[in-house]
Amino acid sequence: MQTLISPASPFISLCKTATPKPLVVPIAINFPHNSSSSRTIKNQLFANSISMASGATVETATAPKWAQKTVTIPAQKRGCHLITSRILKEIGQDLSEFKCGLAHLFLHHTSASLTINENYDSDVRDDTETFLNRVVPEGMSAPWKHTLEGPDDMPAHIKSSMFGCSLTIPITNGKLNMGTWQGIWLCEHRDAATPRKVVVTLNGI
Repeated sequence: MQTLISPASPFISLCKTATPKPLVVPIAINFPHNSSSSRTIKNQLFANSISMASGATVETATAPKWAQKTVTIPAQKRGCHLITSRILKEIGQDLSEFKCGLAHLFLHHTSASLTINENYDSDVRDDTETFLNRVVPEGMSAPWKHTLEGPDDMPAHIKSSMFGCSLTIPITNGKLNMGTWQGIWLCEHRDAATPRKVVVTLNGI
C-alpha cells in the first residue's frame, strides 16, 4: 500500500499528536479594521505556534498522510458475510501508522453491497438476507424488465442501492474505531457470485 502526504487536509486542525512534525505553512492573518492591530501578517511558520499582541495564535500541525489498497474478497454464496478480519488482515500494517483519521471503503460492484451490523450472532445475517428477499420480489411474477442475467439480476441491483457501496469508519490509535458488536458486512446479492473488490482508503495523521 502506498502512502501519500498531502498538506491540504482537514485533519491539519482536527487531530493533534504529542510530537507533531513542524510544517511550513504560509499564513495571512487579517485583523479587524477597527483594531489597533489592523494589518496583514505574512510569514513562514516554523515553530509550533506564533502568539501575537492581539492574542491570536496560529499552530502548526502534523502533515496528514494517505494510504490506499484494493482488497479482493473471494466469491461468496448469496447472503450477508462478515469480512472485518479479511479487511484488517490486508490493511493492518498501514492502519497501525495512523493515530487519528478515517477509513473509507468503496465496493466496485452493483450487485453487492457493504454495511455495518452485528458481528457476533450469524442469525442476524441470515435474518437480514430473509428480509431483503421478502422486500424485493424475485421470479417470473416480479415486475422487473432488466433480467438479462437471470431472475436475481434486477433484485441484486435494488438491494445494492438499499445498503450502498461505501462505508466510512473512524481510525483511533491504529485501529478501526467501531463498537464492540459492529462488523463490516459484504452482502452478496447474486446466486452466481464472483470475487468482489473493495478499495480501502486511509487518511489522517
